[in-house]
Amino acid sequence: MLADRAINPDYGYIVRLFQEYRDNMLGSRNGSKMFERLAEVIGKYNNSGNGRAIMQEYDKQAGKAFIHCVVTGLMYRVHEKILQAGKLCYINASASFEPLNTSITLLYTSCAAGALPLGILITSDES
Repeated sequence: MLADRAINPDYGYIVRLFQEYRDNMLGSRNGSKMFERLAEVIGKYNNSGNGRAIMQEYDKQAGKAFIHCVVTGLMYRVHEKILQAGKLCYINASASFEPLNTSITLLYTSCAAGALPLGILITSDES
């Protein structure tokens, strides 16, 4: 019964099914549909009041890199309440997403309680 593919599909079938779902719902990676969907999600996020986000689309011909900036509600309050947030900023650029070749840069400030987040930058390259 466990080997019956009519009841239990194999791994390859599930992968292809998920890829079809992802392409239909989210569009392809690094394609125009992906940027349209991301712009829609950013608009909803900005309208929700939970924070702010902005994006610059990737354009190879114009030489524009993909840049996505996010400031959550907590990060916004850190900017308002912590005085040294405008003067002292630590940068952690060690994380990356391999499938899209993007890097994540986290911005922090310090206080007596420890490090507090200031923002997130997601970029297509480091130049």
